[in-house]
Amino acid sequence: MGRLGAGAFGIIFFSAFVARAQAAPDTGVRVYVANCAEDLASRLPAVVKLEIDVLLRERGPTRSPPETIAVRCEEEKARLEVTLEGVSHASTIDLHLLAVEHRARAVALAAAELVHSVAGRPRAPEAPPTLATSAMSRSPSDRPAPDSAPRGSSRRATLLVGGLLEWRGNPAVLLGGGRMAFQYALGKLVVPEFSVDASFGGIHARSAQVAIRTLSAAAHLYFGATSGSVRWELGPGARFGGVYLAGQPDAGSGLEGRTLTAAWGGPELRARVAYGASQLRPALVALGVGAGLVALPVRGLLDGTESVYAVEGPWMSVCAEVGLGL
Repeated sequence: MGRLGAGAFGIIFFSAFVARAQAAPDTGVRVYVANCAEDLASRLPAVVKLEIDVLLRERGPTRSPPETIAVRCEEEKARLEVTLEGVSHASTIDLHLLAVEHRARAVALAAAELVHSVAGRPRAPEAPPTLATSAMSRSPSDRPAPDSAPRGSSRRATLLVGGLLEWRGNPAVLLGGGRMAFQYALGKLVVPEFSVDASFGGIHARSAQVAIRTLSAAAHLYFGATSGSVRWELGPGARFGGVYLAGQPDAGSGLEGRTLTAAWGGPELRARVAYGASQLRPALVALGVGAGLVALPVRGLLDGTESVYAVEGPWMSVCAEVGLGL
């Protein structure tokens, strides 16, 4: 009976401890997590609140608890920002030497240590409130938003510029050119993009050299996900524009050169992988590929009957881009 009683007591004690660890107390502290792995991001708020609650119980009600604690992961590091009495304090902890299952506890302990060190500093003397600076007279724009996200957690607009290679036409020809694109994220999943492409090239066919110039605009809706500093995106769209064809007959062929300007375009599917160097300055490099089908063809004919070169059928493109967050 003695062993049975001791075992039952141990089970009850262990269950109470687990329940306390899983149900984080409501300390009034708002915890924000940005750019961290999914398993770490899901555990951090509860573990951080638990450690802050333990700290507040040990320290006593001599100082107010922190208003917000923000954790932002950057290349195997976690940057902590604690806001206490309207003043922000920051520190950084390395994660690459820690096992994955220990990272949440280590970050929580680091946050508690930062709160403890900040709370231990002497308070600056407070000026007596006046009518202009009292809390009652502050305008709504000066009051902190209760659920606002920490600085740097939102994605920004991005401008990308790059070189373009594409295979298009019948017979197929390799064209070179450039692309400029603007995108703005609507959350973490959906990113619309507008782009402008220009490409140039030529082909020798039917005793003539055909010069090709194209200018087109496109709109795409990307769906993507972020893993660390790498962003993967895939999305449908459409691309339409104008093409200029100029025939230059070979000497002695007896042919007369003509030019043709017409509209072309069709649906297109694009994919992109991008690497962002930093969350603070989101400069990035990206590699994108695209595949489309011409729905509005253009044909350059010989004597009005035989096709010399046509913008028709499928096309493919590859684009290497560099971008900067705006």
